[in-house]
Amino acid sequence: MSTKNNWIEVIQQLNNNQEPDEQLLRQLSREERELIEALQKDKMIVNAHLLLGNLNEKSAWTSIRSNFETKNIGLFPKLLRHAAIWLLPLFAVGGGILYHFKYNQPVELAAAKLQPTDHNRATLVLANGSTVELSAKSNQKLGEVAGTSIVNHQKNLLTYQQNRSLKGGDQLFNKLIIPRGAEYKLALADGSLITINSASILRFPVNFNAATSRNVFLEKGEAYFQVAKNPHKPFIVHANGMDIKVLGTTFNVNTYKKDLRTTLVEGRVEASNSNGQKVVLNPSQEAILNKQNGTLVKADVDVTPVVAWANGKIVFEESTLDEVMEELGLWYDYDVEFVSAQIKEIHFSGELEKYKDIKQILSIIEQTGGVKFSIKGRRIYVDQR
Repeated sequence: MSTKNNWIEVIQQLNNNQEPDEQLLRQLSREERELIEALQKDKMIVNAHLLLGNLNEKSAWTSIRSNFETKNIGLFPKLLRHAAIWLLPLFAVGGGILYHFKYNQPVELAAAKLQPTDHNRATLVLANGSTVELSAKSNQKLGEVAGTSIVNHQKNLLTYQQNRSLKGGDQLFNKLIIPRGAEYKLALADGSLITINSASILRFPVNFNAATSRNVFLEKGEAYFQVAKNPHKPFIVHANGMDIKVLGTTFNVNTYKKDLRTTLVEGRVEASNSNGQKVVLNPSQEAILNKQNGTLVKADVDVTPVVAWANGKIVFEESTLDEVMEELGLWYDYDVEFVSAQIKEIHFSGELEKYKDIKQILSIIEQTGGVKFSIKGRRIYVDQR
C-alpha cells in the first residue's frame, strides 16, 4: 500500500485547484491515472476527496480483506490491489465510482438503449407559495382563486377561466416552472394562449380584474404568445430587460442565448429596454436586446425556424453542430460532451419532428454529418467518424 498516499495526494491537489506534482504523477500506475482522469472528467474530484478524508485505512483494510479477491476479479480486474482496497469504500459510500469503468462505458448509438424523456411536466407555484406537480394532476380542477377556476388538462394544458368579476383587492400571481426536456401550454383568464418551452419560468396574473394592463413575466427561457385582443388593456411581457407591449398579436420571446429576441409573427408590437429605447415591429421582424450593453435593434427575419418549436418541429438553418446539440440536449434533457472539439463548427440544415425518439434524430445526424455518437446514462458523447 506504499503508493496509496501518492494518488490520494494527487486528488487532494486537484481538489485545491493545484497542478498535480509531476513526480507524484510519474509514480502512479496506469490504472491509478485512469481512475483520476475519470474522476476529473465527471467532476467527482471534490466528492472523492471528501469521502477519502473520512476513511480509516486500517478499518477499511480489515472490513474488505476477507472478500477482496472475489470483488477484485468480479468488479474491476484492472485495478491494483492496494488501489482497489481504497476504492471499495468509495463504491459503497459514494454510490457509483464503478460508473467510470468497464461496465458503464459509453455505448455506440446503434447499440444504446436511451432513456425516454417525459415532455409533459411542469410545476405550478400558487400565490401562497405552495406547489402543484401538474404531471400528477391530469384532468383535474385544482381550485378556484379570486373568482377564477384553475384546471389541468391532459398533462399539457393549464387553463384559468374567470367565473366572476371581482373589484378591488391585490392582483394575485402564479408561476409556471417548466423543467428541462418539457413544455406546457397555459390559457390565461383573458383568453390568451401561451406555449412555454423547456427550462423556462413564467409568472402571470390569476385574473385581470383590477389591472389597467395585462402583465406577465418571462423570468427565464422561451415562450410563444397568442394574445387575445383587448384595446383597453395592453398586454405586456417583461423579459429580463426587454418589455414587449401588444394589443393583440402572435410573437415569440427567447431568453436562452446571450441576445434576448422577440420575433413577431402577426400583429404589431413595441419593444423597449431599460434605457427607454423603443423599436416597433411588423410581422417577420425581431427585436434583439444585447444583454451585455443593453442596446436594442430590430432586424428582418424568417419566422418559420424561430417558432417551429411551438408547432412540434425542430428546424435548423445553417446551424453549427454545437448549436444543434445544445437544442437537442435542452429538449430531450440530455447532457452533451464533444470528444472532438473541431466538429462543433460543422453546419446542418433540416427539419425534424420534435417528438420523435432522440435516437432517430441522432441517427439522421450521424448519416449526414460525418459524426458519431455514444451514450452513457443521460450524457451524449459527440466525436468525428
